[in-house]
Amino acid sequence: MAPARAVLAARQAVRAVLTDCSPGERVLVACSGGSDSLALALAVAAETRRSAINAEAITVDHGILDGSDQRAQELVTRLSDYLPTVAVQVNVEGLEGPEGNARTARYGAIASRARELGGPALVLLGHTRDDQAETVLLGLGRGSGPRSIAGMKPTGTLPGADDVHFVRPFLGLDRHTLRRACSEWGEQWWDDPSNSVDGPWRTAGGAPLRRAAVRERAIPALSEAVGQDVRGPLARTAHLLQTDLDYLDGVAREALASASATGAGRTGDVDGSAGDSYELDVEWLRAQHPAIRTRVIRLWLIAGGARAGELTSWHVDSVENLLHGETGKGIDVPGLRAVRTRHGLKRAVE
Repeated sequence: MAPARAVLAARQAVRAVLTDCSPGERVLVACSGGSDSLALALAVAAETRRSAINAEAITVDHGILDGSDQRAQELVTRLSDYLPTVAVQVNVEGLEGPEGNARTARYGAIASRARELGGPALVLLGHTRDDQAETVLLGLGRGSGPRSIAGMKPTGTLPGADDVHFVRPFLGLDRHTLRRACSEWGEQWWDDPSNSVDGPWRTAGGAPLRRAAVRERAIPALSEAVGQDVRGPLARTAHLLQTDLDYLDGVAREALASASATGAGRTGDVDGSAGDSYELDVEWLRAQHPAIRTRVIRLWLIAGGARAGELTSWHVDSVENLLHGETGKGIDVPGLRAVRTRHGLKRAVE
């Protein structure tokens, strides 16, 4: 019997990314038990059953909600009918807030398991078109520029783990399709109360978590206001912006490399191995188009040790403003300090 339509859509999306995997390659599916990641695990199991690709699933127990350890073990038992599955418990203490702490701990656990599998394994994440639309609106609300409005990339490396690559096969599918796929497979997903505006997690001010509020309130209200479901258009906007940003980032990387080769980068080299000594010439920077100049500055900061995940457009703009400032002035960005010298910009690591 042919697969039902939603199951077929999920399997085709997974098949498209697994075609690039070599025989014997390992893939690791991150699964929380929610509809999106459950459908991902089921699709991976179906697509790798007769292939030479070795697939495994991992579920991360954050230890926050009552009974989380039991739910994790129940998921392991259920998924083990399809894929080898492990559960890992993490500590979510930190200074990033409930969402940030959980995300950091979760990605850290996934990266560790991916390395243990050897290679390390390619990680598959279950983010959907709905998640992409929410990310775009959150970026618009922060006013943090096109990079955040471009949303989540379909491929990349896990935060804090540059050696662990991930892919998001479901960015082109909506949550409704994946829930239907789970039903067609005869499997029930778990709705995490932490993802609800009425859930147990709140902001420091007592408000619902921003993503939950955008999902349950902002997107329905915006869809009603414009007379159509905005999730698809928002996700398409992200895709178009990513294409443009990839091109501009490539131009900026070439410009920075050229700066080092021609002497506009005074000392050191582009990868930042020379540390504090690598300066960017002010006059050369001023001559660049603003769209390229800000990207060059961002790349230069990251190469010097700035934390990319915390670096905002405000930080980059503040460093750019040093081009018109006095010698000795500086600005702190996450991970280092940028200082105006007589002829350039210099990095000073924290």
